[in-house]
Amino acid sequence: MHGAVIILAASIFFMAALMIGLSIPLLQGKVPPNGLYGFRTPKTLSDPSIWYPANRFAGKAMIVVGAVMILLAALLLARYTGLDPGTLTVLGLAFEAVPPLVLGLVLFLYHRNL
Repeated sequence: MHGAVIILAASIFFMAALMIGLSIPLLQGKVPPNGLYGFRTPKTLSDPSIWYPANRFAGKAMIVVGAVMILLAALLLARYTGLDPGTLTVLGLAFEAVPPLVLGLVLFLYHRNL
């Protein structure tokens, strides 16, 4: 079962690293309004004075969520190597799915206050 834990932790780490990597240009204000990349809503796309602050906020939130996911992957490697396959699957899905869902909720609440 140790191999499955390593694969799961690597998957979580990869998702976190990708999230952090994609957040850096947003945080730096290097991504202009576009339809493919960034915090894209009709409201944020309508005005650059809304786009850039919203994307900076999204970038910060993505870095925090990515860091939490890295910590969860490390916790998984350190503490949960002997779990049965069913429990490992549920725990892995929670560690991989819950942080991005929380990110979505945070961004939704931020957007409501624009």
